[in-house]
Formats: sequence, C-alpha cells, structure tokens
Amino acid sequence: MQILFSILMALVTLGVLVTIHEYGHYWVARRCGVRVLRFAIGFGRPLANWRGKDGTEFALCAIPLGGYVKMLDERDNEVAVTDVNRSESFSAQPVRNKLAIVAAGPAANFLLAIIVLFGLFLRGETGLAPVVEGVTEGSAAQRSGLSVGQEIIAVDGESTKTVSAVRFQLLKRLGDTGEIEVSVGSVLSDINQQYSLPITNWLGAEEAPDPVGALGLTLGVLPVKPEVGSLSEDGAASRAGFQVGDMIIQAGGERIEQWAQWVDFVRARPDQRFDVLVSRAGSQVVLSVMPENRDSIGTVGMGVVVPEIPESRIRRQSRGPLEALTAAVERTYSLTVFTFESMWKMVQGLISTKNLSGPISIAQIAASTAESGFTTWLSFLALLSISLGAINLLPIPVLDGGHIVFHALEGILGRPVPEQIQVMSFQVGLVAVFTLMMFAIYNDVARL
Repeated sequence: MQILFSILMALVTLGVLVTIHEYGHYWVARRCGVRVLRFAIGFGRPLANWRGKDGTEFALCAIPLGGYVKMLDERDNEVAVTDVNRSESFSAQPVRNKLAIVAAGPAANFLLAIIVLFGLFLRGETGLAPVVEGVTEGSAAQRSGLSVGQEIIAVDGESTKTVSAVRFQLLKRLGDTGEIEVSVGSVLSDINQQYSLPITNWLGAEEAPDPVGALGLTLGVLPVKPEVGSLSEDGAASRAGFQVGDMIIQAGGERIEQWAQWVDFVRARPDQRFDVLVSRAGSQVVLSVMPENRDSIGTVGMGVVVPEIPESRIRRQSRGPLEALTAAVERTYSLTVFTFESMWKMVQGLISTKNLSGPISIAQIAASTAESGFTTWLSFLALLSISLGAINLLPIPVLDGGHIVFHALEGILGRPVPEQIQVMSFQVGLVAVFTLMMFAIYNDVARL
C-alpha cells in the first residue's frame, strides 16, 4: 500500500507541475495567435483524448514523465501550412513572440510557486527558534566558541528566525572554502556576538548533507532523554520486560544519554542479543533484548516520551497580503538562485552528484510530505515547481533554455539558426538530458 501511495502521489505531484508548465506554453501561444495542434500530458500512447473548442487535441498519455505542446510549424510536415494558415504557425511569429511562448513554461512554474507560497505565508509560518541545544566536542562550532543557550539570529548576514532558515543559509555554502559568519544572541542577554567558522570544500562529497550537524550543532530540538514512552504489544522490548517509564542507562555496556543514541544502537544490531541497564522506580534493572530484523535494521517496538516544546522556543510569523506576496516572490527568487548555484557547483565538482534525485525519490518525498499534511505537501510542490522551472531554463537544446538561446540568436542575426545545426544540437541535448535522467534514477536505486 505504501508503494502504491508513493506512486499515486508522484503522479499527482508531477501531473500538476507538468500541466501548469505546458499550460504556460499553450496560453501564451494562443494569445500570440499560434494554432496549437496538441496539448499532451505524458508521452506515448494516449489513454484519453478530446478536442477543445479551438481545435486543439488534449491528450493524457501512458508514460507520465513530462508533456508537450505541439504547435503548427512550417518545419513540420505532419500538417500542411498554407498561405491561409501560415500566420498561425509558430515559425512565422516574430522573435519576441517565440521567446514569450518558450519562456512561458518555466514562468508558469515560478508563478505556481509564488501563488502556493503566498497562500502559505498568508496563513502564517511556525517554526522552531534556532537556539543552540547542544555543541559537539571538538567540532567547528565548539572551536569557534559557540555555546548552549545562544540563538542564531543570522548566517552570513541573512536573518534566520527559525531552524529551517539556518539550514537553508548553510546549504548555500555547500562545497565552499572560506568562513561561515554566524551571528548569535542569547536568551539571557541583548548583546549579539559574531563567530567565524572556517570551512574547506565543505560537505562537497556528502550525499544528503546535514549542514547543522556537520558544524557540531543541535538546534531547536531539545535533547530527548532515552525514556520509554510506549511499547508494541508483540515487540521485542515488551517480550524482554521493558515498561513504560523506564529510563535507559546502558546498552551492551555503552552509556546511553540521548534517545538518538539508543535508536542508532538498536538499528545497528538486528538479531543480536544484548543487555540493557534501565532505571525503574528508583532502582536499576538489567534486561536482555534481541532486536527483530527488518530489512537488515534492528527494531524493538518502542516509542519515546516526546518532550514539550516551550512557547519561548516557537517562532510564529504572520503577514498581510502585500507582505505575504513580497515574501513569496523573494523566496521563489532565492530558491531559484540556489538551484542554479547548486547545479553550477556540481559541474565544478564542488558538490557530489549523488545529490541528484529522480522520479523514485520524488515519489518517496511526495508520499512522506502528503502524510505529514496538505501544507507540507504544498511546500514540497512549490519547491519542486521552482526546480522544474530552473532546470528548463538551462541552455541545453531540447529544454526551453536551449530554444531561448536559438531564438535569441535569431533576433541578433536576423534569421533563424540553420536547421541542420539545430537538429544536431537537439540530438546532443537529448543524449545529455537522457544521461542525466539515467544518472538520477541510478542514484534513486542506490539509495534504496
């Protein structure tokens, strides 16, 4: 059922993004007087099709990996172009119309992101305050002087009101060499302090990097004690005699101070029996447990006591319509720039190409965000829409960016780029895009 749900959410998510993208092309083409022959979502054999009032064939096809808008074009022999309908062909349009039609797809994706983010911002944002809850011994954060209780208010001069904002600013520095400038305040003082954390090719080789943890920081989340909050009736922990309220002290002779340590210890030992020392009602008890093996990961059927988050550690931000719209445009712009910068760093070899994701990862994230709630899924939709718009603007033939380059050259030269050159370029571009997709799918499979 989980696999089916992931596939369904991937189809819904990609379907929305592709439809919006292609509708952008379609809408501007019709406003420019261009005749649209087909509006297709997916490729291959049509599963359903119908014809609109303007004569356009709308089709839903079997392979749900993209879509296209086919316009009347003199270079296409499928539909004859006569003196009567020549003005309706794409090739007969002035360069400004061609550029507008091609750019409309990515623009529609950016517009979708702005609309979604506008709604989310208007509804209000809630996040955890980026208060330092822990500093790892010997880490960059510890060496620079950061300490527990301080609140990070800016990274590299950019305001950071929540943990998510800190994480985003740090992600911008992946692969960089230099210093990360961190500004902090304290819950006990109004004085702000500046810290410089040196980095060298920072996390460049990491897959799914954790920039906060890499600096040696624990932000926002209060340390979770290893206290048993719930037990599965048929789980290994219940059979071993664990009780709700037990505080885990040691496991296999190893000191356990936080819940995350206990989870890592158990996950690494499927089908391995070990002793656990727990504190129960003022006395200590030794229990023997053997984690069950689930896909080579140990599990004992135990939940944690989740600590309450104090109101002082929650950051809420409300915005009026104009402020929400401004914030949505700024967020879309910053994420677009971040996407381009990340892709350029990959080309330079500063960031690992293992971070490329394909349809399998998209399906998994779409499903997990949907399970977390509609708002979370909308946030993911906006992010993915921005990524799709940015990728399509890359100057690669077969992508919208490649078409924009050709039409821009047409405007400069006063004539279209020779068709033979365009055909050869599109073939090279097709190979490049196909190779990139296969590499992304390979990364997806490797993660599984």
